[in-house]
Amino acid sequence: MVTSITVVNAQMNENLGFQIKAANVQFGLTSGSSAISNLSDFQKLAPNSDFKESDVLGFKAQNNFFGPSGVTFNANLVFAKPTEENTSRLNTEFRLGISFQQSDVFSLGYSRTDEFRVDTLTSARNGDQTFIDSSYTQDYSLFYTQRHVMVDADVTVSTDPNKRWKFYGGIGLSLGLSVAPYTSISYNTRSALEQSENRFNTFDNESDSETTVEKFRNDGGFFGRLYVPLGIDFRIGKRKESLKKYHLFVESRTSLTVQSVPELNLITNTATATGFGVRYDF
Repeated sequence: MVTSITVVNAQMNENLGFQIKAANVQFGLTSGSSAISNLSDFQKLAPNSDFKESDVLGFKAQNNFFGPSGVTFNANLVFAKPTEENTSRLNTEFRLGISFQQSDVFSLGYSRTDEFRVDTLTSARNGDQTFIDSSYTQDYSLFYTQRHVMVDADVTVSTDPNKRWKFYGGIGLSLGLSVAPYTSISYNTRSALEQSENRFNTFDNESDSETTVEKFRNDGGFFGRLYVPLGIDFRIGKRKESLKKYHLFVESRTSLTVQSVPELNLITNTATATGFGVRYDF
């Protein structure tokens, strides 16, 4: 790999005036809001499911989901003009690499809790009452998840690269495919028996829960995103030359995504991938 990079680096420097300046890897999490969906969408995504619309009569629906939805990974080669670092306090770099991420495209939830009083116990000594209540909660969680494999290309501009700390930002484009997307439907029940003096003072609680999960494979499709990378870079070495080649950085990529769901249509959404990375300068 090192030999190949050296050969390519020499050819690019000679023919295009660019050289391979560095390489980096980054691991993190994706987060964002799932696209608006309804029960008919999941009936198309999982037509063989035992889940039916009649199962959620009297349930409360929840359509909005925001939070971490999966892991992300990317690796890049960094290109720059050999003379650029010496002629400007700003540093322009071009990055080309590959990425992987997982995200929940659709999410839908249904919940219902039934509560009733089982018994009321009255103390013969002082007349204090103890209430015994029972509750039965049912939850359905429906997710459509895609895994994306992409090729990334972006351009970044950073502050003075000779400083130990630098900040950078830019714009980039990713194109790729969704690999092995799937739909999952989970059903969870929880029954509880509580003893309490009032609704603010529960002193005994017995519960039992059970979960069943259905999972279905879906067809893959196209994925693309336009993203804005923003990051902070720290050079590890201060005096020792070998350590000056190593950097630690934190980067976020806020993106506008377009992804195809073959069973439905094109979906446009926003998401943010945030991660921690290591960079090595050649």
